[in-house]
Amino acid sequence: MNNYKFKWYKESNIFYFVFIVNLILIFTVRFYPSIDGPSHLYNANIISHLVSGNNTPLNDFYILNKIPTPNWLSHFLLSLFIFVFPAWLAEKLLLIIYLTGLVFSFRLLIKELSPDNVGLSIFIFPFAYSFLFYLGFYNYCLSFILLFFSLYYWLGTRDKKGYRKHIVMFLLLTITYFSNILTYAFTGFCLGLFIVAFSISNYLKNQDKWFVIKSTFKELLFLFISAIPSLILFIIFYSNITFSSSDHKYTTDDLFNWIDVVRPLIIYDGSEGKISSQFLHLIIIIVSISVYRRFNNPFKSYFSLINKNDVLLLPILLSLVLLFIVPDGSGAGMMSDRYCIMFYMLLIIWVASQPLNDKIRQLIVLIIVFLHFALLFKHTFGVLKMLDKEAICIYKTSDYIEPNTIVLPVNFSDNWLEPNFFNYLGVDKQIILLQNYEASIGWFPVKWNMEKMPKVLLGNRTTISSLHWLSNTESNKVRKIDYVFLYGNTLMLNDPRWKELKEILISDYKLIYISDNKWIELYKLR
Repeated sequence: MNNYKFKWYKESNIFYFVFIVNLILIFTVRFYPSIDGPSHLYNANIISHLVSGNNTPLNDFYILNKIPTPNWLSHFLLSLFIFVFPAWLAEKLLLIIYLTGLVFSFRLLIKELSPDNVGLSIFIFPFAYSFLFYLGFYNYCLSFILLFFSLYYWLGTRDKKGYRKHIVMFLLLTITYFSNILTYAFTGFCLGLFIVAFSISNYLKNQDKWFVIKSTFKELLFLFISAIPSLILFIIFYSNITFSSSDHKYTTDDLFNWIDVVRPLIIYDGSEGKISSQFLHLIIIIVSISVYRRFNNPFKSYFSLINKNDVLLLPILLSLVLLFIVPDGSGAGMMSDRYCIMFYMLLIIWVASQPLNDKIRQLIVLIIVFLHFALLFKHTFGVLKMLDKEAICIYKTSDYIEPNTIVLPVNFSDNWLEPNFFNYLGVDKQIILLQNYEASIGWFPVKWNMEKMPKVLLGNRTTISSLHWLSNTESNKVRKIDYVFLYGNTLMLNDPRWKELKEILISDYKLIYISDNKWIELYKLR
């Protein structure tokens, strides 16, 4: 027993060591650049000003979405932090909440499912840094905290009486809805399966059939009642939103390759597949050992071979099926990536709770730590630090922009990771950026205020070729664009495609700032 405690202590030390290293790495960059991250920060700043009640020019361009959209969680947290802290620190606090919540909710769940296997909760660290995380899908990433904790909480309280646990489940399900609909659906599905599975187990133990049916119905009914408010919100949302979906779909071979290389862990280039694919090999090894141990005991009955964590095999299979049949372009888009990470998140719960020999488990833990650090250091000290320098460069440009002015951003960058980097201009300042995809698509907290928005002119034009901005052409109120912000390969301004823009900049604007690396040019209305 003492020897076992010593091993447990070592595994715990490894877990906390990895956790601390991960926290430290968050602070190695000022911003944590991603595709959508800058947009989330900018719109969180807008929210903080809109709810403060100050009547500023922002109110003429933005309003809060009246539809209960599912993407509120990260925006709520960021806007709350931005009330007090600068944007870079607000982002850090969100990332700390995400990392802490994810790894410890996963650890609690594994401890609940298989206490002896808590060391394998280390499996969550590499999957915390998925492709969608680096794209800035913070709400989807945060939703897994709620998935893990909801399962943990229900499993830990399923035998307890009283309404407290149902109130807590109501809160968890509602917050899950406000993070992501897909995770919300899978959370409810998993909880329902656990209720049915435990009822079948009770029946097999020769309990009274009608008592089992009654208790099962009661548990499912309480789960449904707990979910009613979020289900109503779900219906309101879907009845008011039209998704601009497409039929784009990956081939079956592509998706099989995604599974093989563990696509969610490939972020910037294909070379990561050499490392990420090793996680699938570890999963296969663990599953093989577990299956062998289960069926190698001749004294076990058929039903005793099934563990409570095997309930997860159905949602794992469902996520895999949906990955192959649902078009990538359906719904909110990038559905294949969403289902792929859902598949692996559910799979690692099941895998990490499989019974293993102590020595084998500890060896696997060390391998996971090595592979995780290999990927994390590659991303942090490779692409991420370079992106951070460019984010800071844009952020500092806001010093030359007056508050409550209108800025037209023009992206000349050929880096696919930087389409929304211009948002760093407005993360700590009240400015109107005329490109804001979140305000345009309808399922984020901020929307364009088309009723109050003025007619917005660049020079004397409402539109030019190769460049579009939002403007209420029916409005009698007219405002001119105060600044034009170019970033990327600014020499592209000399391309014939941008002839109209160049002519307007020469006639109506003056160049007031060029970054040292010539990557940014800022023009101000004369």
